[in-house]
This record gives sequence, C-alpha cells and structure tokens, in this order.
Amino acid sequence: MKRIFLLLTVMLGMAVSSQAQKMMTPPHVMIVPDILLCKSSGYIRNVDGQEVPDYERALAEDPTLHSVLVKVAELLSDRNGDIVIVDLLQAINNAKQDADMAAANGGDQSESIDEAIIRNSGADIIVKVQYDILKNGPQYQIQYTITGTDAYTSRMFAPIEGVGAPSTSANPVILLREAVYSKMDAFLDKVMAFYAGMVKNGRMVAFDIKTTSTSAYTMDTKVGQYTLRENIEDFLFDNSVDGNGTDRVKGGATFLQYEGVYIPLISTIRGRQRKQGAKDVAQKLVNFLGEKGVTADFKIRGLGKVNIYIR
Repeated sequence: MKRIFLLLTVMLGMAVSSQAQKMMTPPHVMIVPDILLCKSSGYIRNVDGQEVPDYERALAEDPTLHSVLVKVAELLSDRNGDIVIVDLLQAINNAKQDADMAAANGGDQSESIDEAIIRNSGADIIVKVQYDILKNGPQYQIQYTITGTDAYTSRMFAPIEGVGAPSTSANPVILLREAVYSKMDAFLDKVMAFYAGMVKNGRMVAFDIKTTSTSAYTMDTKVGQYTLRENIEDFLFDNSVDGNGTDRVKGGATFLQYEGVYIPLISTIRGRQRKQGAKDVAQKLVNFLGEKGVTADFKIRGLGKVNIYIR
C-alpha cells in the first residue's frame, strides 16, 4: 500500500511539474502584415535607405487588415489555447513611448522602428500574413501566404500558401478563413515544433561587445586571472546551451562580435526559474563584469541583438 501511495505521489508531482513547465513557457506570437502587403498598399517607411513596414499607418488606415490579423490569431488560439497572442497595436504604442523617452533623455536611438516594435512585443514567433484578392467576373478568390518567423533572428519557417475557392464575397476575412482553415493544424504543428526546438536548443542572440574610446580596457587587458576577452568568452559559454554559437566570433583589440549564441529559453533569474530573453543575459553579463570592477552597459536592438559597451 505504501508503494502504491508513493507511486501516486511521484506521478502527481511529475504531472504538476509538467503542467507548471507547460504554463511557464507558452510561445508568445504576434501577427503582422508581411512587408510585401505593406509595400503593395503603400504602408512603408524609409529608414537609412532601407524600406521597413509602417504597421501603425497600416492599422490606422485599413480596418479590414486589422480584422484579417485578428482572424488569423483566432484560428491559432482556437487550436491551441496555451499560445499567448501579442497585440501588434500595443507593441506599437510601447515602442512609441520608448522612442519618446529616448529622445527626451538624449539616449541611443540607433534601433529602427520595426526593431523597436518587435522588441516591445516580447514575441517568440512572428506570423506574417500576405494576401491579394483576385476578381473573376462576379466571383472573388484570395491568394495568400502565411509564414512563421523567429522573432530573434528573422529566420522564416512553416510557410503555407494557396488560393481559396471562388466566392461571391469580397470580404478578405471571410475568404481567408475559408481558404486557410483546413491548413491551420499543419501550420500550427510546425510553429509548435519550431518552438519546442527553441526550448530544447536555445534561441540565437547576436552579441556586439566593444570598448568605448574613453575606456581604460582593451580585450587583452588582464581582469583578474584572465584577459577581458577570456572572461567574456567564458561567461557566454557558461550562459549558452552547450556553448553553441560561441565559436562564431570575430574580434580585435576593442571588440568581440558573436554571430549568434544559443541562450537557454528558461533560466534562473533572481532565484526563480523564468523565461529568459536577450535582455536578461545582457544584464547578467554587465553584472558579471561589474563584479570584476569593469563598468559596462547594454542596448537591445529588436529582440535578438545585444550591444555591450565597456566604459
């Protein structure tokens, strides 16, 4: 009887732990119009010679577009209620507040508008939606592409595309729902598989670490037993998944550039197991250097790019 009770206790504990892990790490997903859709409708900004989508104007001037994005979010949520849908408009408003504060305080404004929106979303995955309405006599069809994108690296995966059946309705929301409904299960499976891989293997973050012109340090300066470079290398290795990505690095006397270090999705932060982002690892690195007497600060661009400045 004691063995049965012990077995039940262990099984209950495992179930609770599994549920807690499940609830602690749901994917955060933001639905946005694809840049091709923004270009075709004229919702584009030119930033430093590069075209970026003007999400704010698109949502303000095209209410139907917002309804399409909401419908895609509903189709995902209906199939998996654990997914956290991030509101694009809220991310835009948060990015604008950040920009206003940076301008008022003379801060670094090197981050682009779309990077700021993605950073403020806190999304793991961006789902990009592109569609065109085709007219043939009295009937309409929708041609669409829906693509999953890693919010940290902009890596695309799981695209679905096609042309919906002819309909007398010209409403993109109705046409898109009918066209993609049967494909959403397969799309969601790919999204969840991608996210599961992220949980297992970590997510890729680029680090650009440099000493400022007024700094007393170079990467070869001894900081304790090792050089500054070696301290940073060891920190990133210890705070990555099996050191993955730490070998993809360029460096010189005043800088280190890591193409992408795979950081754990879940880590102990202030004594608790939490979902971890690039900002958390950047803060840990700044704290680590501070304990060794090296002053540094950081700037996050988008979600997956970290700039560390050693003063």
